[in-house]
Amino acid sequence: MQPTFISCFALVLLADWPAFAASGLFPKMPAAANVYVVNIHQDAGDAWMTAWALQGLINQRSAEVYLILNPWDWDPLKDCGKPYAELPRLTGTNAGLRTLFQKYQGQVKKMFIYDPNKDWTWYLALMSGAQQDGIPVIESIKDKLVSEFGWKGDVEDFRNRWSNRIEAYDWALKNLMPNCTKKVVFATNNRRDQYQERIGNPITDYAVASKGFVFWLDFDKERAEVEKIFRTPGYGVGTSLMGYASTADGANYVSNPFGIGYVVSELYANGSFWSSFPDKTYKQSPGKAIKAEPGKVYAHIIWSDGDNLEFDQNPLFKFWHDPARGTVPVGTELAPALQELNSPLLDWYYSKMTTNDELIAGPTGSQYIFIEYFNEHLFPEWCRLTREWCKVAGFHTGHIWRGYIPSLKYSEYMTMCGFDGVL
Repeated sequence: MQPTFISCFALVLLADWPAFAASGLFPKMPAAANVYVVNIHQDAGDAWMTAWALQGLINQRSAEVYLILNPWDWDPLKDCGKPYAELPRLTGTNAGLRTLFQKYQGQVKKMFIYDPNKDWTWYLALMSGAQQDGIPVIESIKDKLVSEFGWKGDVEDFRNRWSNRIEAYDWALKNLMPNCTKKVVFATNNRRDQYQERIGNPITDYAVASKGFVFWLDFDKERAEVEKIFRTPGYGVGTSLMGYASTADGANYVSNPFGIGYVVSELYANGSFWSSFPDKTYKQSPGKAIKAEPGKVYAHIIWSDGDNLEFDQNPLFKFWHDPARGTVPVGTELAPALQELNSPLLDWYYSKMTTNDELIAGPTGSQYIFIEYFNEHLFPEWCRLTREWCKVAGFHTGHIWRGYIPSLKYSEYMTMCGFDGVL
């Protein structure tokens, strides 16, 4: 994106919106009284991927598993007030996954073997496991778990079922999509690290727990197949595209015409656990207008990309621990989705605010969209949704990342979304 920063504010007078906790956009998991923690940091990437899938499968029934990949994953867990205990860790290779499987192997009825060199087999194994009490595994991990723990469930081999991803996703649309939630859909990259080891994405646990449709396609070269997925009845305004697509922010060009907005989140961790907390309503004091004096230059400073759940959970969380924070006025963008997906994290930001902090809605409101590409017939409903969700999140200010000014949609946004100010 070009680093062009233009700010303009518009005051909009609208009737008060009822103050209740916004809910219903995202699948939530049943809360557990206690939490079991497993550290998977030293496992191999393929073990991470299976561990996240197993976590999501367990948390479908009771959100009692929390995985540690990075040292800072401990901080939000300790702050949330939920009692927890770390499971005694086994020794040896992939000890984290094996520790988790040792305790919960009784919940795993099936294993789906995938081929790391055919990425579509991973996604179909992942979705199939979410719907059939199973987990995706490479063959060597399957062999280790079976031999060590005497597991006797069914095994299905997905490695040579489909010749390419288009054939695979056509099969998935027919056989898996009917049992997928229509609240969220996931585009996540089965990525590699600097050593070319496959490491996946932490959002996997929430994808499994929510039983969302999960895929990886090129949004340019394979756009027709992506559109086929987005045309599924049930998707529309309120549906969130989660993860992070092949074309990055450009996924909006494809998803927005179908009424689907972005909630970027590929590195968002333990989502199935955090979704189990109660939805919350928040209030924030409105800002005060400053009288401009001739000869002075005024600037606003914001921490951006807060629409990205991973950014809220990691970089912004770290920035807010800086002792210098609060010495100058700064706006911090956050995702309104946190009030349903992770209310403890939004609680934390509100509890740490200084008089120089303002919490604002990350682009573009309830979700990240390009307003000029959003379905024109569905756009007023999206604006209503944004007004509701930002109101109860306590956000008075919004941010348009992409939009023609002037335009009909710009006028609709300014008059319908309920913000006191728009960047």
